[in-house]
Amino acid sequence: MLLNLKIRNYAIIRQSEIRFEKGLNIITGETGAGKSILMGALGLILGERADSKALLQDADKCVVEAIFDINKYKLQSFFESHELDYEAQCILRREINAAGKSRAFINDTPVNLPVLKELGIHLVDIVSQHQTLELNEADFQLEVLDAIAETQLELTQFKNQFKLFKAKEKELLELLEREERTRQDEDYLRFVLNELNELNPKIEEQEILEEQLNTLSHAETIQSAAALVSGLLEGNEHALTDLLREAKGNLSAAAKHHQQLLALQNRLESNMLDIKDIAAELNFIAEKTLADPKALADVEYRLQQLYQLQKKHRVNNNADLIILQEKFSAQFQLLGSLETAIVLAREQLSVQKKLLLKSGHELSLKRTKAISGIEKKVNDLLLQVAMPNAQLKLVHQIYTEEKITGNGLDEITFMFSANKGFALQPMNKVASGGELSRLMLCIKSLIADKVHLPTIVFDEIDTGISGEAAQRVALVMKQHAQNHQVLAITHLPQIAGKADVHFYVYKHDAGQQTSTQIKQLQPDERVEEIARMLSGENPSAKVLAAAKELMG
Repeated sequence: MLLNLKIRNYAIIRQSEIRFEKGLNIITGETGAGKSILMGALGLILGERADSKALLQDADKCVVEAIFDINKYKLQSFFESHELDYEAQCILRREINAAGKSRAFINDTPVNLPVLKELGIHLVDIVSQHQTLELNEADFQLEVLDAIAETQLELTQFKNQFKLFKAKEKELLELLEREERTRQDEDYLRFVLNELNELNPKIEEQEILEEQLNTLSHAETIQSAAALVSGLLEGNEHALTDLLREAKGNLSAAAKHHQQLLALQNRLESNMLDIKDIAAELNFIAEKTLADPKALADVEYRLQQLYQLQKKHRVNNNADLIILQEKFSAQFQLLGSLETAIVLAREQLSVQKKLLLKSGHELSLKRTKAISGIEKKVNDLLLQVAMPNAQLKLVHQIYTEEKITGNGLDEITFMFSANKGFALQPMNKVASGGELSRLMLCIKSLIADKVHLPTIVFDEIDTGISGEAAQRVALVMKQHAQNHQVLAITHLPQIAGKADVHFYVYKHDAGQQTSTQIKQLQPDERVEEIARMLSGENPSAKVLAAAKELMG
């Protein structure tokens, strides 16, 4: 529950502190006194957007701080998930500087607004005139049914199954899209891959062919040079080997008597052997190297094919062509693997859809069983708030499989009639503002009995009702406050009279500036305030007596 609210430098509130109590906390005051400002400050604590225009004095920052007793609301997991310190008394604080920059804190730890707002949902539920319009919305109507029917477990299970179903659906769609893209490229892939496979490039083939081309292109020159030099070295008249042999012989006699000459003689012998080998290799080359126009043409053609394919694919060598060949082959094989994956994905989606529908029907069954009880409870409460002829009916339809949503298979429509003899129609066509307010009060009362909501705020939802209806609304609100802390901003004395704690909002002039003040009324002050609400300023003794009667 909300224990304390401190406000400093917000709108026309200079500084104020309110200590709330259990039960029914009533807030009254003249129109324009600042009750809506109080709600704005509470909204800041709950994560609403901040505006620097809200500052009373630009030189000072705005600070709003609230203390909640959360001991019984099992929020430890929230604090653990956001790495926050858990305390039984939780302190929320918002600070806004003159530049409009806002800071938020939970137990003095800075947090961003989404985290503050997430926690605020668990702490306070504000029911305003604007919120009564939610009664016309299908999602809100379904939320009401789920809250009262206590379908939290079934709804969570369905949402998990729905999430898995959508994931499988997305997986299949992505596979189909990939298949479509691949199919569009299939002809091109097949052509290119056939071209590469037919050519079948080898890793070192290009270098070998280029060497062969060079040799075949100059075969006559190579053959002629090799034969000529071979003859000069050995075989022709006056060949080099003959001269070396003669030189060796001339040194033979003297070398026997001179070690250095003997060494040189041996070197001549060695060189003569090398030259013979060179002559033999040259002779082999001369005999082997022949002009071969066909072989030359074949090599030129093969190289031309390789060069053209490299240029076509913008690569530099056969190694790159082989990499492309492997890549295109893998892409082509992917067509077959995609078909298998798609078949598997369809099967998995079908299984998940069956699980989803099973979970959806279980949720729908629990909702269906609760509808008649909800209608009776709401209609009984409507009787208590002076709407004896009002009737609420929940029209329930089951979606087709194609219209499944994350909230289940059910479509719920609130049908309402406020008067006897009038047909039930959708809410937005038949209910007035006052009727919507009372209906919202009845629904919130039922919801609050099912969920752990610490504090509920009724922000002038009594607009449009008076007399006996107001008295009945006050009794329902009082009954509701027996189990939940209730804050109610009201202009009706019938509701104010039921307060456990009564706060009065008023304007105070200090020097050149007006500010809003808030004070808790004592019993005598409460009588005077309720009397003024009944008849205006300077109430008579009869009015004061009537005020006391309203207070019980």
